[in-house]
Amino acid sequence: MRSFLPLIALVLAFLVAPLDAHAQRGERITNYKVSLSVNQDRTVDIVETITINVEGNVFKRGLLRDIPVRYRGKLGETVYIDLDVKSIQRDGRREPYHLSHEGRYVRLRIGSADVFLQHGLHTYEIRYSVSDSIGFFDNYDEIYWNAIGTEWPFGIDQAQVSVQLPDGAKIQRQAFYTGGQGAQSDHYEVVNRSDRQVTVRSTRPFAAREGMTIAVAWQKGIVPAPTETEKMVETAYDNSPLAILLVALVTQLRWLYYAWKKVGRDPQGGAIIPLYHPPKGISPAIASYVSGLGSFAKSQQASFMAALVDLAIKGYLTIDSTSDDVAVEKTGKGDPNRLPAGQKALFAKLFESETRRTFANLSYKTMAGIMSAFISAVDAETDQVYFRRNSGYMVPGFIIAILGLVGYCVASVLWAPPFNFPLLELVAAGCTTGVLAIVIGITKVLKGKKKVSSLFQLPFFVIIFFGTIFTVVTGDETVNIINIDWLPVPFIVAMIIALYLFNDWMKAPTKQGREVLDEVEGLRLFMTVTVAEQAEHADMPDLTPQLYEDLLPYAIGLGVEKSWSKAFEDKVFSQLPPDKTYRPRWHSGRFDTARPTAALAAMTTTLGTNLASAMTPPASSSSGSSGGGFSGGGGGGGGGGGW
Repeated sequence: MRSFLPLIALVLAFLVAPLDAHAQRGERITNYKVSLSVNQDRTVDIVETITINVEGNVFKRGLLRDIPVRYRGKLGETVYIDLDVKSIQRDGRREPYHLSHEGRYVRLRIGSADVFLQHGLHTYEIRYSVSDSIGFFDNYDEIYWNAIGTEWPFGIDQAQVSVQLPDGAKIQRQAFYTGGQGAQSDHYEVVNRSDRQVTVRSTRPFAAREGMTIAVAWQKGIVPAPTETEKMVETAYDNSPLAILLVALVTQLRWLYYAWKKVGRDPQGGAIIPLYHPPKGISPAIASYVSGLGSFAKSQQASFMAALVDLAIKGYLTIDSTSDDVAVEKTGKGDPNRLPAGQKALFAKLFESETRRTFANLSYKTMAGIMSAFISAVDAETDQVYFRRNSGYMVPGFIIAILGLVGYCVASVLWAPPFNFPLLELVAAGCTTGVLAIVIGITKVLKGKKKVSSLFQLPFFVIIFFGTIFTVVTGDETVNIINIDWLPVPFIVAMIIALYLFNDWMKAPTKQGREVLDEVEGLRLFMTVTVAEQAEHADMPDLTPQLYEDLLPYAIGLGVEKSWSKAFEDKVFSQLPPDKTYRPRWHSGRFDTARPTAALAAMTTTLGTNLASAMTPPASSSSGSSGGGFSGGGGGGGGGGGW
């Protein structure tokens, strides 16, 4: 074994040496020097001298330098550091650059898109100044600066930082930190120090995402501290966009709450007791509509089927489910003019040109016209009679939200650094709203109040709309999602959510509507709880096939047809003698007399499928995959990269 040790050592040396040589030859920062000069006007002049080794992989046209300019104060307020770029050179010659704002960072894209760098070493000199970066404390003032940021994705062979204080200042204390984010390593040495100047350099190469932070303090009185008025004014300007959003949100909520309290609070309801018959003059569609305060208790489709089944039970038409395509046929019996408004409109539109209709064969245009006539008639019959929408009280809420968003954008451009239109924040708020809409939609699907096919239409439109705008405006810029100022986003989303919620809460039943609503809830109670428990009530009617048919349309409209049918399956139909099995006269087709309610359920399921198919619009000619989105990755504050 000992004889093999030299050979093993040789092999390891052979394997490691090329890797180390490759690391030394790879693209990296060979030398990084930072010089800071503190001025008596509270500004700091900074010169960064960065030497890079170019091999054409990451460094192709030039250098990216990302510098943080937005921070959070102790109270969560926004604090900006004004940055002014003086000049940028490469290898001693002026170099073109483009300045952009990426969230809380300023990005310097140094170089020209038409010029590729020659391989080898290149030295960049970046001169800029910052303000509002000096800390003023009770016994001393201080410059605390992340001189070499911890987000460079390259190694740094050598690093050096020097600090120069203004005339009259004397260094009282100093501290230097090296390593990754949060580290307090001391891989440095002081190479020069005087009363007002100190220089330190690294004692080992820095790995990727390692850097150096310096803290140098001096006596008070050399650099005048900002007055309280100056700090208040600066803070007010820096936080004006958020303040406007906050004022708008509070004002909107106060108005919406006042309006809801004035017109949106429901009248005091009465005791809910089982009701064994439909409310007088209330059709199944009206019962469903009033129960949902303008939104059908289950769905438009369910209420349509309830009205259709009610028309069949009353003898106006027959339903044929012999095949998978449900058909309805006009009987010619009864006076349609005596029907409730919704059923009258449905009946007239359905048999406008033919006496027999097969739903699977109806075009979308025809079916949409029938459904629209039905919904419009029900809406006209119920609006302002059983409930009030109070939509006018929502208008000020919308206006306040719009003014708040406009004010937020204006303040972001005119008053608050970096004086940019807050595109990223608006995109984030729009996409967040879209995600919340999807969550709400899923909840409604689970409750049976919305079809899965329509779940993602509006939310995805919102996300794709904002994502496309984002992609077009940012172009090929790399934007990290963590660079977005997320603090305004909840305020914007909260205003949108408030409008959505109060628009529903603002609707309120009238006194007559409250009475009808209580009766409908009593009917629902009877069809779900009372009939299942067979509670003893003196005036409770006998459970008969006729009672089942009389209330079946209401059960369908209120979404409780399964429990209603199950109770009759167990307690009535299964007890009938063979010669008196239940078979509805208004229905023809496949029917299992042993399980009549299951047969009716199959009929309504097939009918629902036919209606859904007929109500599906034709495919659009536009592409559904043309949306944009967010690109990940990219540089961060205190770092950079190549391009």
